[in-house]
Amino acid sequence: MKGKIEELLDALYLELLHLIEQQTQCRVNIERLTKAGLLLLAKTRYVSGMQTVSVAQLPTENSEDFKALCRVVDRNDEEAVSGHKIQLIRSEVEKSEGYYEPLHFFNILAPSSLRNAAEQYKKSITLLVESANIQREMLAVMENIENLKILKKQF
Repeated sequence: MKGKIEELLDALYLELLHLIEQQTQCRVNIERLTKAGLLLLAKTRYVSGMQTVSVAQLPTENSEDFKALCRVVDRNDEEAVSGHKIQLIRSEVEKSEGYYEPLHFFNILAPSSLRNAAEQYKKSITLLVESANIQREMLAVMENIENLKILKKQF
């Protein structure tokens, strides 16, 4: 019995190392995409002027209500060690249903650098959800390791 527990612990430690590697790569990619988005926003402000892309264009309390284009939902997942997975749900732009394109707050004909920045941030959001799922899996694996260590001490 003790040998099987040790084999399970070895497998869990290998899985944890794999998850750590995935998490590190995911965070590097998030940083890369976010940095690219920031540079594109700076380029837009430089080319179009400081007032073109600023807080003044954002909706205020008096603006028409609108819905978020992205939602994060917690789903049950039998394949995940934690039993749950976070899922990103994107809605299509549909003004009649209250889904507005955020780029149109700044201008109907948004500069290409602003559109590219928005794409970088959309990719970054996807990676953030992936990173949260990896983190959740890491915590579940670490919990299983601790439980197996306790079980191993009993034998």
